[in-house]
Amino acid sequence: MSTRTDLVGTRAAIAPRIALAATDETALRAATRATGDSFLAAPPSTAQTIGEAMSTVLEAAFAALPDELRGPAPLYVLCHDYSVFAARRLVTRCHDTERRLRPSDSIRPEASELVRPYLTAAGHRGSCYLLAGVSAGAVLELVASSGHPGVVVCEPALLPGDDPHHRDCLAVAAAWGPGGELPVLPDIAPSTPSGLLNALSTERQS
Repeated sequence: MSTRTDLVGTRAAIAPRIALAATDETALRAATRATGDSFLAAPPSTAQTIGEAMSTVLEAAFAALPDELRGPAPLYVLCHDYSVFAARRLVTRCHDTERRLRPSDSIRPEASELVRPYLTAAGHRGSCYLLAGVSAGAVLELVASSGHPGVVVCEPALLPGDDPHHRDCLAVAAAWGPGGELPVLPDIAPSTPSGLLNALSTERQS
């Protein structure tokens, strides 16, 4: 059997799955209702930090892909809002004369630090794209036309808040197979703070 035939067979076996985790239980419950049980890759869970929430959803999303596609599957990270928040937090700390700056203060805000723990632990071999200033809908169109056998898209969706050093987060990760098939959610998904869930709720198959 050729590689092409193998991939075609794999395509048919992949169902879209979504993973959810949050540092806020209310936001997690709302996102779970909006997503629907049939799409969930694993039971939604709460986390102490944004990084923990991201590792949780990435583990569940990649696990939803077949073994042969999991390692090379590319990861797309929607990180615009998080990057803006992290940059503002760093600026605030730089102007805090009562707090000594540490080398980690300039490294920790990077969006790559949200996904690095999982990718390193999993030995992930696929590409990782950190995307800022790009809408979730545009990213879904890009992914659908990429032709990759399996992909994962994730987002650390920040919840409203005024604290310059802390924000709660709803982490979302979606995994699906090739052929441009996207997990289309119910229309109630836009009630969540996630741009990814919102885009998936309005996306329609051609």
